[in-house]
Amino acid sequence: MTDNRKRVNPSRGERPLTQDMRRLKRRRVAAGLTLRDAAARAGCHWTTIGKLEHGDRSADPRILAALAKAYDCKITDLMPPEPGAFPATNGAAA
Repeated sequence: MTDNRKRVNPSRGERPLTQDMRRLKRRRVAAGLTLRDAAARAGCHWTTIGKLEHGDRSADPRILAALAKAYDCKITDLMPPEPGAFPATNGAAA
């Protein structure tokens, strides 16, 4: 399994991703929302969600909280798993 976090360059002021790109998109799709629908519910621009899902931007806690509410899940469901955590094996959204 590959790590889906993009490499960051601290010398350019980049921060590590706070969201798991695949989980974020998987939750949005499972909720039946387009990027525009999700953005309207979360109170941000649809391109912001696209950037989060592609790892081009790191989500701040307010955006993660708004997306978790829009997707009816916990914030931790949108974040990378803890190091050493076991991956979901039953096909559930990880």
